[in-house]
Amino acid sequence: MTERLTTYYRDHWVEVEPERMARYEAMFQWRDGHEALIAPAAIGTGAVVADYGCGPGALSIELARRVGAAGKVFALDINAAFLSRTAAAAAKAGVDDRVETRRVEGAAIPLADASVDRIVCKNVLEYVDDPAATIREFRRVLRDDGIAHASDSDWGSVVLEPLGERFDALMSAAGIAFRTPRIGRKLYGFFKAAGFADVRVQVLAAPDTTGGLRPVIANMASYARQSRRMDGDAIDAFLADVDRAIGEGSYFALLPQFLVTGYGRSWSAQ
Repeated sequence: MTERLTTYYRDHWVEVEPERMARYEAMFQWRDGHEALIAPAAIGTGAVVADYGCGPGALSIELARRVGAAGKVFALDINAAFLSRTAAAAAKAGVDDRVETRRVEGAAIPLADASVDRIVCKNVLEYVDDPAATIREFRRVLRDDGIAHASDSDWGSVVLEPLGERFDALMSAAGIAFRTPRIGRKLYGFFKAAGFADVRVQVLAAPDTTGGLRPVIANMASYARQSRRMDGDAIDAFLADVDRAIGEGSYFALLPQFLVTGYGRSWSAQ
């Protein structure tokens, strides 16, 4: 494997080309259906929250609305363009007084010890160099009565029918995009090892029969093209067959989300 492909899992987030940036802007919008993904974080008015891997900022803006004028959101990312877009979105939403962007460089989170009440991380840990070290950083920056909450996929648990075997081949080619593609099943152990007082797990799996995951499949196809491990014509044919299955009503997909919540040493329910 060339050096370019070896570090692609990280590099493709540091530099995002315009076409992919536009796709992410559309994919990462806050939707009511996302509520279940962050509900265990129990974010309320006045909280200081870190959004680790904020992307173009949709979740950070939603968090800023929830914490109110007395709260604070640190939007953290390795991509400077994402941080600029987050700052612009915060200004447009009128919450820029409570959103502060900070760039992550390396394993360390650019926040002081015990400085946040909540840390939220949505579909990011599959890409980081060392997820165990990152979760230890979550524990470091979290106050003892705080909550760290992560949600992520597990690409060993995904279902796509009636094209399952061909999707497996696509995902094998797309594997360059993930440092830990089966992160979902590993999160519990990483949180336990990081020293949280209590760790709780949920798995959410909503069936998709209408093509809701089609943008995710397109993303995987773009990664497979980058790897050059799968013929471009075969990728095009696969996507065409996905669209045909959606149109015919035979399409069925499932992408479980693993939700893991770690509680600080002195946390207690309010």
